[in-house]
Formats: sequence, structure tokens, C-alpha cells
Amino acid sequence: METLSGRLISGRYELGELLGRGGTADTYLATDQTLGREVAVKVLVDRFDDVNQRLLLEARAMARLNHPRIVAIYDAGEDGSVSYIVMELMQGKTLSELEGGSLTYQKALGYMIDVLEALEYAHAQNIVHRDVKPSNVMTTDGGTHVKLTDFGLARRTTDVTQTTRTGQIVGTIAYLAPERFLSKPPDARSDLYAVGVVMYEIFTGSLPFRNDRDDLIATMFSHVHDDPTPPREINRNIPEPLEAVIIKAIERDPGARYQNAREFADAIRLLLGRTSPASNSTSSAAPPSIALQTQPRSAKAGAPNDTELRRALDRALAPSRNKNDALENVLKGMMAARRRRYDEAGEAYLLALHELSAVGNDVEYAQTAVKYGTMIIQKVTDGIRDREELRDAVHKLNEALRIFSEYGLHERFAEAEYLINAIERAAIGLY
Repeated sequence: METLSGRLISGRYELGELLGRGGTADTYLATDQTLGREVAVKVLVDRFDDVNQRLLLEARAMARLNHPRIVAIYDAGEDGSVSYIVMELMQGKTLSELEGGSLTYQKALGYMIDVLEALEYAHAQNIVHRDVKPSNVMTTDGGTHVKLTDFGLARRTTDVTQTTRTGQIVGTIAYLAPERFLSKPPDARSDLYAVGVVMYEIFTGSLPFRNDRDDLIATMFSHVHDDPTPPREINRNIPEPLEAVIIKAIERDPGARYQNAREFADAIRLLLGRTSPASNSTSSAAPPSIALQTQPRSAKAGAPNDTELRRALDRALAPSRNKNDALENVLKGMMAARRRRYDEAGEAYLLALHELSAVGNDVEYAQTAVKYGTMIIQKVTDGIRDREELRDAVHKLNEALRIFSEYGLHERFAEAEYLINAIERAAIGLY
């Protein structure tokens, strides 16, 4: 697929290696020729003027944020038809990319404190991130700390009602607070909810509101109405005080959660036996059970040692990471198909299918196969037919038929059957 590598943007930023592709932007390694330093440049791929203008305005607002735990935005602008954002170049990995066994109990909680310190600063500037998730948290300093990145969906709290259309939901669905599905504007507590979901995922290896039989609409319903499985029912190595912190963070009612990032961070510091760096901070806002953790962990009866927690964390991230990556790839596939970028759409859908198969998420696999088949029919309509691709689509849709039949999803069964017939008709003459 065509890239902009080698292009000079605004007479200053020379684009080099393509680092990654996302739903809204391609990210390049670039050289700032004015300052002689390497940077990351996000080139927006959405060609809708209103989207580009909104993201550029937000990027300029984010450029005012100056905090050691936030990836810096240096510049934003337009060069002809190219809209771009210039950011600090990060060489670390995201939390979603970390290998099993690379996190310890202390390091995982330390990372969450870093994220909360970043959010405390942003919230003090009346800015809500709105898309906190593992792939937006990057390690730095050799893995000692993390930085929060991708404020592309962020908004000033004073601007939210004016700039968000009624009913619009943005952010990655697995980490959105319940109020976000009810068309209510997000606030700081929505970001804190997302941090709680990330903590739940790190220590259990699963998401608090997952149901393999449901689609995205059912997942939204689950966020609004269901209670999460207590983390200790999934991983008995989780200390009870840590479970209390996680549950409080993902309370359905925003008023029952931590009310600000410092309060949340102080609760985690107590788990680690630390005190807040702020002289006027107190621990009174933490759940009472957390106070038990101020004594040495080894002195507590039944307290897990670091080896046990390392083993638990070794198994923790992989299954949920695969599912979350799959859902992100499904969204990428849908957006690429809408723009008729078929190679990109096919790659995203096939990767999602592989990831969903790996974690045994049958229904999401089948529903993704339907989206993939629909994209293939769209290609056929545009006059593009590939024999092997058509055969592969039929194979995946037949597997979807089996799954829909097993789960009694009759309407989805009929949809898959229709697609198979359409694809087989399109293949006539190619075999």
C-alpha cells in the first residue's frame, strides 16, 4: 500500500519509516529538520474535513500539556491535503505488547500510578483523555515508568457538550464507562473507570464485561447493567485489598468510584506501602480494607509472594490482549472497507479472525467472518474477484454457519448463508 515515506511535510518534517497504521492515522518515524531530532508524525487518513479539523484542534490543545508521564505533542498542521500531528518519539512497548512474565505486582501497580499522575495533571487542565487502554500506555526509561499517549480523542471538559454529537460514542468499547453508552458527557471519573478496567485485565487476564455469545451491542448492555465477576474468583492470587480498589474503580455509578486521580493513586500507593508525594494528601479516601496493606505484605497471613504473582501475571495478558486486538482490527477492517481500501481491510479482518480463533471466542469469530464476507461482496461489486480469496471467504462463512447454528442465532445463520450463495455465484467462471 502506498506510503508517504520520503515526503517533506511543511518544509520541516521528513517522513521516514512507516511505524504503524491505525483507524484514523498512519504513524511515521520522521526527522524535524529545524531542530535536528527524530519525532513521530501521525498523518490523518480520514478525508472528512470535519474530522480532520476536530483532531487538529484537539492536538493543538494537547500541545499545552507538559508532564513527564504524557507523550508530548510538538506541532500540528496541514500541508496541502495532508493533515498531521507531530509527537514525541517513543521507543518502548505498549502495555498490550508486553510479554507474559514481564510484569511484577509492584511494577504493574507502579505503572497504574504513573497513568493516574498523568490523568491528574490533564484533568487539572480540564482535559479528559476518553481513550485510556493498554495500547495507549507506553513503557519508557527501560521499562521503569510508562507514559500516557494518544490524546486524539481527548476533549476539554468545558467543550464536550458542544463538540460531541448526541449519541456519538468514541473510544475503545471494552474500556468505556457505562455513562458513555447513555450519551452522557465523560468526565474525569470516566477516565478513572478505564484505568480500573486496565487493572482488572492485568490481574485477571480477562475483561470485566465479556460474554463470548454476545456482539458489541450486547457488550454495551453488559457495561450498563451487569456486575463484574469479582477478580479473586478468577485469580485467587489477587490480594483482597487490591480487589477492593479495582471494584471501586469500575463501579457503575460514577459517584461510587474514586472521584479524582489522586484519590485513586493514593489507594494504590497504600497497597505498595507508600505515601502520596503531595504533602497535603491523606489516605482517608481509600477503602477501609486498604489500611491492612500498610503492614509488610509478608507479615499478612496468606499474602501472595512475588513469585506467585509473577506466575499469575505471566498468564494474565495474552487472552484478553488477543481479544482486544481482534476487536480493534475488526473496527480497522470496517473503516478500511468503507473507504474501499480492500487490502488493508482484508488484512485487518484476517488478523482479527486469527486472534478470535486463538482465544476460542466463537461468536465474535462468526460475526467477524460475516463482516469479512460482506467486504468480499463489496469488492466483487467493484469488479475485483480473486479465486483464492473467494474460496477462503466461503470456508470461513461455513464455519460461521456452524457456530450460529450451535448457538441458535438464526438471523445471523441466514445472513451467512446468503453471503455464501452470493460469493459462490460471483466465483462462477473463475474455477
